[in-house]
Amino acid sequence: MKKIQTSILNILPLLLLFTLALTCVAAPAPDQIKQADSLFKTKQYTQSFDRYHALFLDKKYSQATLLKMAFIQEGLGHLSQSLYYLNLYYLASGDEQALSKVNEVAKKNNLEGYEADQLAPLYKLMKDNYLTLVGVLATGAIFCLAIFIYQQKRSGQKPVVLAFVSLFFLALLFAFLNFSTPPSQGIIASAPVYLMKGPSSGASVAAIVEEGHRLTILGHEDVWLKVAWNKEEVFIKKNQVMVVEL
Repeated sequence: MKKIQTSILNILPLLLLFTLALTCVAAPAPDQIKQADSLFKTKQYTQSFDRYHALFLDKKYSQATLLKMAFIQEGLGHLSQSLYYLNLYYLASGDEQALSKVNEVAKKNNLEGYEADQLAPLYKLMKDNYLTLVGVLATGAIFCLAIFIYQQKRSGQKPVVLAFVSLFFLALLFAFLNFSTPPSQGIIASAPVYLMKGPSSGASVAAIVEEGHRLTILGHEDVWLKVAWNKEEVFIKKNQVMVVEL
């Protein structure tokens, strides 16, 4: 038991170092970016978009890439595509100007689903500090547990307060791991789209909507997504929605 206690105490510094570690993101391929940027500068927008999109599919994009893709799609008059890439840019950068632009376009086109989320700043804070928060909560739980075991072994008594504190940290960790991510959102890619009351083409039609509306994704069943629309749970085919995620 003493060896176990010593091992637990020895790994605490490593856990603390782990919480401070930064995740590395793969950098875009320089040559491909240069080619796409060159086409963009010479206003060959459709060709540059094809290059940017290929990089995006290959997970070799940057914030600037997403912004340029949104700009190109806006210039081409593709409302839903423009909003999609602008939403992705905001997701990647947290740029408040991008959020203002999204809301401005949504208001101008009478689009639903772009209302301000009061919890958005909190979600962003948790996302930006995800590893740190996980590490701190895990370290707190392990540290309290180690002291609990040590004191129990030394004095033969169970420090109830430490046990509750350890359980508290574990409960916070469980809640954080399961509820720190906001619900996924998707943008309707084309029009008209039928929102159904059930996950079936034979279900009743709840609404017929145009492109660009943003939906909160609640779940999925086969080829259908369950989404929130006007405080109702309805279904839409997956291939009609561009999910806003990186």
